Amino acid sequence: MTNLTYPRRFFERQPDDVARDLIGSQIVVRADGRSVRALIVETEAYGGSDDPASHAYRGSTPSCAVMFGPPGFLYVYRSYGIHWCMNVVTEASGTASAVLLRAAQVIGVATGDAAPPQERPGLLSGPGNLTRGLGVTGDDNARDCCGESGGRVSFHGLPGDVASGRIGRSPRIGLSRGQERPSRYFLEGHPAVSRYRTRVPRRIEVGESSERS
Repeated sequence: MTNLTYPRRFFERQPDDVARDLIGSQIVVRADGRSVRALIVETEAYGGSDDPASHAYRGSTPSCAVMFGPPGFLYVYRSYGIHWCMNVVTEASGTASAVLLRAAQVIGVATGDAAPPQERPGLLSGPGNLTRGLGVTGDDNARDCCGESGGRVSFHGLPGDVASGRIGRSPRIGLSRGQERPSRYFLEGHPAVSRYRTRVPRRIEVGESSERS
């Protein structure tokens, strides 16, 4: 089956719908003639004014303005000055929401157009390890993932729901606000998926941050 590149309308939906449908999809990151393909296995959905865990809860600021823009753009921010967190914007322009990519697995690396994929499985567990493994940084903030074919970052899927019946759902991880919202989605049994624990005060999602503007 042929990979389908997700168009903008795929992201122009409720964040929970996009977060669920990204499980089992693939992200491709290209740079300097090299591309890394990874299977997405864990995501979290975040809203705007209806979600106290969201950066956009109190409205638009220079740091989170991209969340209010068109869908299909990346929102990348640094958590506690330590690591980058990658999100993709959802819903229509003017409505703030995004999906955080929490975990993935590298399933192929290619160098040059004519080079065959080099299998290099690698678990990217947690948002910081995911961006590090894919080479995503703050320079990718506000990058369009639905632009020209073969752009820097793109999302792909296969016809049909390849992960049907294997997608789990739970509350989001490590939040002090909005922790009851069941907006975390994951591929059940995959080793890169975070372990869910209750009442763990860690914050690496699109939620409150020491760098909130």
